Amino acid sequence: MSRIYESIQNAKELRAKNGLDSSDFLGEMELPVRRVAPRMELDIDLTVYGRSACEDAFYEAAKAVSGNGNGGMFLISIPVIEGQDLLLINNDSAQEQICTVVRVHIRDIQTSEVSVSFPTPNPDFWKSRRKGRDV
Repeated sequence: MSRIYESIQNAKELRAKNGLDSSDFLGEMELPVRRVAPRMELDIDLTVYGRSACEDAFYEAAKAVSGNGNGGMFLISIPVIEGQDLLLINNDSAQEQICTVVRVHIRDIQTSEVSVSFPTPNPDFWKSRRKGRDV
């Protein structure tokens, strides 16, 4: 879990450098009002790390279905809330990315569509080494 802590600390420092809120609590950064670039369809396995409302750490397998350099959307079975910060790991490339939940849509009793925003653009996060393709 120290890797998660380091990533969150790095995100806080990056926010401070960029003049964004550098408070102790992630999730307080300003969220974008609208999507800047269109999202492309994805089929990438993710591991999502976060903290529950009770501050218990969790990790969960998820499937990215769309994304762009500013964020994306994935399917997950664990409850998350808008404003919550998560750490995503692209299982195809091992890249890590801190993000903030901007929208949660309950699909069915077991699955939610979660839209997230990156604090700074990172189009390389969605690259896949699987099947010799880049997204």
